[in-house]
Amino acid sequence: MQSQCDLRGLWLLLLSLFLLLFEVARAGRPVVSCPPACLCASNILSCSKQQLPNVPLSLPSYTALLDLSHNNLSRLRAEWTPTRLTHLHSLLLSHNHLNFISSEAFSPVPNLRYLDLSSNQLRTLDEFLFSELQALEVLLLYNNHIMAVDRYAFDDMAQLQKLYLSQNQISRFPLELVSERAKLPKLTLLDLSSNKLKNLPLSDLQKLPAWIKNGLYLHNNPLECNCKLYQLFSHWQYRQLSSVMDFQEDLYCVRSKELHNVFNLSFLNCSEYKESAWEAHLGETFTIKCDTKLANLRAPGL
Repeated sequence: MQSQCDLRGLWLLLLSLFLLLFEVARAGRPVVSCPPACLCASNILSCSKQQLPNVPLSLPSYTALLDLSHNNLSRLRAEWTPTRLTHLHSLLLSHNHLNFISSEAFSPVPNLRYLDLSSNQLRTLDEFLFSELQALEVLLLYNNHIMAVDRYAFDDMAQLQKLYLSQNQISRFPLELVSERAKLPKLTLLDLSSNKLKNLPLSDLQKLPAWIKNGLYLHNNPLECNCKLYQLFSHWQYRQLSSVMDFQEDLYCVRSKELHNVFNLSFLNCSEYKESAWEAHLGETFTIKCDTKLANLRAPGL
């Protein structure tokens, strides 16, 4: 009699577990435990500093933040996660050994908004590399070994607001990122400091609206000293743009292998910068263009 009761109790327990698993699966929440090398807190997975050579398998589909920084990852292939992580908004991959990223690597994370790839070993940014990340707002690529940036590397990233490319080996200024507003219409910060830029498209940069120049950081580059460069940065200084005011001492140029601060080029006899002035007489129509440091600002009634 006791044996029959025990069997009946065991059968009811197994049935209850089966029904529970069925309900969870039916609700669309896969039964996936926390990966062994990670710490999990609700929808946050921290797998940092575990010397991981590969991304852990079977990541929960409800993961919102995934920290894989400070590991030994060298390649991010298309199949790095078999699970489509549609809830993931932040992916941290800094301080690894990444030297290859597949053009399909970001297909499983279409809603990513923050991506940190800093302090890796990336050398090139190929075309359409980030085109799957149409919701991305912040992209960190500083402290890599990037020498070449394809003109189409950042296509289809209409939501991108901040792009950090400092501390690399970039020698060509990617003018298309700031001049073609249809490419990155919301970009307000582009950090190209501490690279190998020698020449800038000065005339094109001068034509940019102030709210773009305000977030265009170019300090610590071996720029060629000339009067046009002095005029450009003197104008930005006059306008109190953050990209110049925050790093005045680090804005230098090179002349005969010597470094000079761009605001102290007396040896070139450059004419002093003066803001343009307009004159209008009573009864004349006069239109003033508002070139503000704030993006998308509209005057009342316009």
